Amino acid sequence: MAADAFDRLFRQEIKFIAGAAKVNQLPKLTLPEIAFIGKSNVGKSSLINAICSRLSLAKVSNTPGRTRQINFFSVADHFILVDLPGYGFAKVPDSVRQEWERLITWYLANSPNLKLVNLLIDARRGIKENDIKVIELLRLYNREFQIVFTKTDQVNLSDAAIGLYENSLASLDCQCNVIYTSSRRKEGVRTLKTSFKKYV
Repeated sequence: MAADAFDRLFRQEIKFIAGAAKVNQLPKLTLPEIAFIGKSNVGKSSLINAICSRLSLAKVSNTPGRTRQINFFSVADHFILVDLPGYGFAKVPDSVRQEWERLITWYLANSPNLKLVNLLIDARRGIKENDIKVIELLRLYNREFQIVFTKTDQVNLSDAAIGLYENSLASLDCQCNVIYTSSRRKEGVRTLKTSFKKYV
């Protein structure tokens, strides 16, 4: 599919099709899946909305940890965007946190249709211990992933800053694709969408 034709998919019907708070609630789907994971308040919902040119497809909140289930969105009946609960959620009970972690881990380990994971990292904060654990988990399950820095409009994204990010990834022996985005300014959004093309 040509790049322009692929981009047009995002202007067609995009709809919520399922949500799962427990493993036994996960839907049995057949389309390729592109997942988003990141710390709470990383801007995940805002980025999904920007990709899909929708204001409220994914719920945006100022309160970290509001995405409490795995949400599945169909893009023109061509592939599925998967919004995973945020990690590092400080304001939820331990039992809830553990349930979310089990759900996320099971999905990453077992989903037969998962083609790409976008690991979102807040450009203001850099790569943290929780992010490293997710990288290790994705490697353990042999998942294809890329790093997506968010909120780049709120930092000085100089060559030196990019060098620091890339040095951090190199120290982790992380050779994956890296994309810099701003949902507010729509920077990097088209690049991110285009990166999905070869997986679906």
